[in-house]
Order: sequence, then C-alpha cells, then structure tokens
Amino acid sequence: MTQGADSYRAAQRRLARGWNTWDTRSLLTQALLPEGLAVTLGLKEYYRGNDLQRVQIGRREPDAEEVTLGPHAVDGGYTAVTVRWRDIEVLVESAHAGADLVVLATPQANQAQPATLTVSVALLWNRPGTVWRVGANVVADLPDRPGPIGVHGTAPQVDDPHVDLTGPYLAMRLDGPVGVSTGTPRELDEIRRLVDLARVPPAARDDADAMHRELVRDAIAWNTIYEPAHDRVVTTVSRLWNVGKRGGYALFCWDNYFNALLAGTFSKDLAYANAVEMTRELTPDGFVPNVAQGTGRRTLDGSQPPVGSMASWQLYLRFGDRWFLEEVFDGLLSWNRWWWRVRRHGDLLCLGSTAFQPEWPSPQDIPRIDQHFGATCESGCDDHPIFADIPYDRSVGLMLAHDVSLNSEYAMDCEALANIADALGHDAERDEVRKRGRAVAAAIEDRLWSDETASYRSRRTDTDGFTADISPMSFYPLLAGIGADGRGKRMVDHYLRDETYFGGRWAVPSTPRSDVDSASRSYYWHGRVWPPMNFLVYLGLRRLGLADDQRWLAERSGELALQEWHAHRHVHENYSAHTGEGCDKANSEPFHSWGALLSLVALIESGAEPYFRVPEEEYQ
Repeated sequence: MTQGADSYRAAQRRLARGWNTWDTRSLLTQALLPEGLAVTLGLKEYYRGNDLQRVQIGRREPDAEEVTLGPHAVDGGYTAVTVRWRDIEVLVESAHAGADLVVLATPQANQAQPATLTVSVALLWNRPGTVWRVGANVVADLPDRPGPIGVHGTAPQVDDPHVDLTGPYLAMRLDGPVGVSTGTPRELDEIRRLVDLARVPPAARDDADAMHRELVRDAIAWNTIYEPAHDRVVTTVSRLWNVGKRGGYALFCWDNYFNALLAGTFSKDLAYANAVEMTRELTPDGFVPNVAQGTGRRTLDGSQPPVGSMASWQLYLRFGDRWFLEEVFDGLLSWNRWWWRVRRHGDLLCLGSTAFQPEWPSPQDIPRIDQHFGATCESGCDDHPIFADIPYDRSVGLMLAHDVSLNSEYAMDCEALANIADALGHDAERDEVRKRGRAVAAAIEDRLWSDETASYRSRRTDTDGFTADISPMSFYPLLAGIGADGRGKRMVDHYLRDETYFGGRWAVPSTPRSDVDSASRSYYWHGRVWPPMNFLVYLGLRRLGLADDQRWLAERSGELALQEWHAHRHVHENYSAHTGEGCDKANSEPFHSWGALLSLVALIESGAEPYFRVPEEEYQ
C-alpha cells in the first residue's frame, strides 16, 4: 500500500467512527461506527393504525411526511430534524455524551390519542453482535466492546405488539418529551441538559457569511453517509436518491467533486473522501463514470464534466497534502487521456455515449446507451434544450458538434492536471497535458468564437454552423482564461446582465429568458437556475478579472440560496429563474448537496473562503 493509500485509509478511519446519521434509509436513524449498531426512531399513529418507520425529506407520495432539517454538526455531535405527519409533529434532537448517544423527542403537535414513539435497535450491514430486549431496555452485545451497550427510554413502555417492526424495540407514548440514551441510563432532565449543551446555535440573519456557512455545512452533513460495500464515508447528492432504484448509494461524477470543495470548507478528511472515492470509481476503459450506484451499475457508456482536477488542485492549495495528489493523480490522468482518445474529433471534443452490453441490466440505461440522451448526460446538463437540434451519430458514438462546455472544462482540466503533475514532479505528464490543454484552448478561440453573435458557441461538425441558441455554457471558456483578449468581456457585456438573456434578480437561468419555445417542450434543464452553472460562470468571471460582473453574480447567487433557506431550510437542486423558489417544481430535490454551490460562490466573493485565490501565473 502506498503512502497516499495509507494516509487516506487513516482519514476514512477518522471519519467512520461514533454515532451519526450514517444510514441513508432514514433521517431518524443514528448508527454507531465501526460496529454498525443502529437506533431508529419511528412513529405510530392510532387514527388509522399506521407506522412511519423510515423518514426522508422530499418524498412525493400521497400522505408523505414533511421534514425540516435543522443543524447538523459534521461529527454528529448535534443534529435536529422536525417531522410532520398526519396530525403529528415532533422535533428530534441528538447529541453525544462521551461515547454515548442521547436523543430528545419533543412533540410539537399531536392527535387526540398521542402517537407512540418507537425505538428499534438493530445491527446494520450484517455486522456481528447480538441485540435483545431485557425488561424495559434493549441490550446490544458487540465484539471488541468491553461490555454490552444498553438502549434506554425515559418514559413507561407501551405494550403494543402491532408496531411495524421485526426486531427488539422500545415503545413510549409521545404525550410529552421523551428521551433515549445509550450506555449509561439517563433521566429526561439530564438528556435535556446534554442536548442544550450540544445544540448548534442558528446563524444570525444579519451575518451573511455565517448563514452561507451554515447552509453549506448542513447540505453536506445531512447528505453524508456510510457506504458499507466499500467501507467508506462519502457525501451523496441526496439521501432520497440513494434508495430504491439506486440500491443504497449513488455517486454522481461532477457532483461529488463539487461536494469535495463544499466539504473542504469544514472537513479536510471529508473533502478528500469525496474526491478520492469518485476517482476510484474509474471504469476499465479509464474514465470516471457519470454515476456509480449500489446496484452495481456504472455508466460505462459515458462520463460527466471533467472538474476533478480543478477540485483536487484547489484542495491541495488549501490543505497542502502531497499524498492526496498522489492518491488521485493516476485516475485523473487516465480520465483526461480517455477524453482525448475516445471523444476527440479533430482538435476538439464531442459529447458521446459508448455502446456496451451492461453487466447489470438497468431500466436507467435503456434511454441512454449509445443514444442522443446518453450523450447529453455527459454534459452534466442531461436534456438541456441547446442539444435538441444536434444529431447523434451512432457509427462513431458522438454528437455532431464540438461542444463549447466540454471543451472549456477540458482545457481547465488540463491546466489543473498539469499543475498537479508539476507538484508531483511528473514532468513528462505535465508537458503532455499542458500541450493538449493549450491546443484545445487555441481551437476554442479559432473554431468556437462567433464574431457575429459576440459569443462562444458549440459548432456542428456536419454543417460547420454554430448552434442557434446560447446558454450559460457559452461563458465556460473563461474558466480556462480563454477570451482574455477582450472577447470574454464583450460577450459578458452583451449577454450576462441583459434580461432578454441571463440578467434579472434570479440569475442565471439555464436558457435565455426569451426562449419560450423550449419551455413549451418541458425540458428538465430548461429555464431554471442550476447551482453548478452559476458556480462555473462565476469562476470564469473571476478568472478573467471581471470584478463587477462576478460581484453581481455572487450577490444573486447568495440571495437565491438564502431565500429558500430562510423560508424552508431547503437547499434545492434548481430554482425558478422568475421567483427564486425551489418548491414550485416537484422535480427540484429540496435537499440536494450541490445547491450549496450558490453559497460557496458568495463565500468566495466575500473572501470568507480561500478557494480560487491562485495567482494567474499558476495557470500558465
């Protein structure tokens, strides 16, 4: 095992310990690592005799619970969540008492006959041990523990054998606050005191930086899980997305590298975990897949935007650990070479979808393998309407356009990867990727600039014409310093703040505000404000030194993030470009980790976060 692997394993060991919300299946499960002992709270109501044993945010089924996620310390030292279901509302808080867990469930509303709080105790992930009920307590005997761990309640036990549970459990009437403790039995007043001491105070509303930090912390901490198949702690895009068809977890490519940057604002170990685990998903063909999930499925047909080198380089500049670069370098280099080998057409790249026979057949693959939709997914923007009129050629597995977003991100990737290679002393690889990146950047300037429209645009490889429509992706060349000769400023001045295109209070929409045609066709990526787009456009503006414009976008990004945060404590997958709401669309996930990129933009702009302060010569 290499020094990098040893150091990374130590980082994972530091993460994977103690009580926390490690199990993705319920927000009311507290699990103990490394043993896998789980304490799960549930509710039983008596009007219809129904049980609620797994709690999630964002369920869309009829009669689903409504969840508000409160503060979440990254180490699980304090968590809070409010659950509303039927006529029941309960605030559940947790804290640590040394190695023990304490939980306080406080009813806020109830039915005429109060609900019952159930506390099930089990061992997750086939971990060894024994759990059994002893009188009014549940006891767990775990290997390598000096003695059994008891789970205790503060209220009298309800004799209800009809709760929807199959293992040992406690049941207590929720007619007032109820406490649960592990290890040492504790009375309700002591549990209250411990929770009060651990409680994370809310950020002051007049302190914007503190509010954004709170949003980033909770977006990441609530979506961080323990993934047992590979014995790893990692942040996923959304807990709800992990269950069901994805089999327990889903790691999406550019999402997880963004999660690495977000986690880096408060946890070096978790930041490294997100970057390393995504890079380790490298396919046999040598690329980081669009998604890897618990069913065994990986998207062997294609990848997602190459932002991994950029994220990894920024983490290195922040924390300075050479071993981390050593751990990710080979995978990032392989990925960079794969783009050039498989998606190259002439001196630029095209989006594509490689034909393959899935080892793990999945309905999710049916619309994408070697098809137009699969190729658009490689952009990270799935069915964005800007791709609608670009043909897909199955004979080569490519869309017939040199894509402005992919080529810009690739040029940025080459720069960052060259910096990594240089830091590691890999001179030949540094020169290789630097030469490739400069060639792509030159080709973007030569081929993808439209003087007539004053913009960078994708260009068809079959007709040699520019795409008719524009999107925020036209600003992506700025990420690699392209357009520094004045073209970038000309484009920004023409499009960014013009409300016909991308201006307005809630910016930037994923399509021009004047584009009503694609709106009528119900594209998932039409018209909404998508946080990764804002983030990448902001970085491009920052790279070119367009201070007024980057400040303008940072202000709008920050306001957009905090509007839903103040109203609902939501961190959305996307937001309305007209109202700034996220809840107006059912397919906008309400607690999606990359929503926090809007707050990261605001924090970088205010100087509260040190990312992207690299002198310009670092990119040369």
